[in-house]
Amino acid sequence: MIGQSLRVLVIDDETLARQRLLSLLSNSPDVEVVGECQNGLEAVAAIRAQQPDLVFLDVQMPELDGFDVITEVGTDKMPPVIFVTAFDDYAVSAFEFGAFDYLLKPVDHVRFHQTLDRAKKRLRESPNPSVSSQLSALLKYVGQLDAPKNRIGVKVNGKILFLDPDEIFWIQARDDLARIHLAEVAYDVREPLSKLEARLPSNRFLRVHRSTIVNTAQVREAQPFDQGDQLLILRNGKRITTGRSYRKAVQEFLKRAT
Repeated sequence: MIGQSLRVLVIDDETLARQRLLSLLSNSPDVEVVGECQNGLEAVAAIRAQQPDLVFLDVQMPELDGFDVITEVGTDKMPPVIFVTAFDDYAVSAFEFGAFDYLLKPVDHVRFHQTLDRAKKRLRESPNPSVSSQLSALLKYVGQLDAPKNRIGVKVNGKILFLDPDEIFWIQARDDLARIHLAEVAYDVREPLSKLEARLPSNRFLRVHRSTIVNTAQVREAQPFDQGDQLLILRNGKRITTGRSYRKAVQEFLKRAT
């Protein structure tokens, strides 16, 4: 990069936010925008193909978020990153922990140019920087950030929601989505039921059907149904029929409960 234009890649799923960054970059004569991406899959391919000097990386994106992009590319193959995010205590605390540059949406032009100038200075001082250890520490921190509270993070519409398992009544597989039902709201997440099951406390959540997981703490009543299956009635009135393949697990749960 040194002595030449700074090759920059812009990644953001929001059109207006992406256009804002591109407009601000256009005012920097020593910057060359080598591409723009509107989702994580495009970002992974572009980083590998273009090998930019610097990436502006949105955190909240559907399917593959900013952290997933880093994981897919590999921390040892990532260029320096300036993260872009809507205000989010979760993300901001992670960036400040790792001393990463970040921009809050809507991006302020003064903050933008200050952040870009810092990145340019670092790249002039170290033309071939390795950010692998820094990014690895960030991913580890993000993964552990919420662990003490025993909540689970799920991606919903490009954002990360943290759910207390106690709030979950039941989870239903719907095509390639899983619908997580709380008392008064349900969230669709693009995650296999088996993966969600593995992340939930095994002493509270029970797979009762190939397409259904229930929070056993929310079961108010169990009634014999058909040929050994059970009809489970949850505290919110939802009625769930168990499946034949899960009879043994359900019977063991009922035996422990009595």
